[in-house]
Amino acid sequence: MAQHMHISEYEANEATLLLSCSCGWEGKATEANGELHEAVMDIECPKCDKMLLIVNLIVDPQKYFDWKASKK
Repeated sequence: MAQHMHISEYEANEATLLLSCSCGWEGKATEANGELHEAVMDIECPKCDKMLLIVNLIVDPQKYFDWKASKK
């Protein structure tokens, strides 16, 4: 199961954050594959594409939901 982390924690540890996968791959988060979505960033294993980390990009939930409501 993928780890969950807030963007502030990810940014503070990005340079040294180590990930590992059941397929045997180990490395820094910056060496893995990242996929950016509206509110999260998925970090996947570069060897087997298994999701290893989900980074929550929402800093202020109320501003995010207000923005979403304004787009309707």
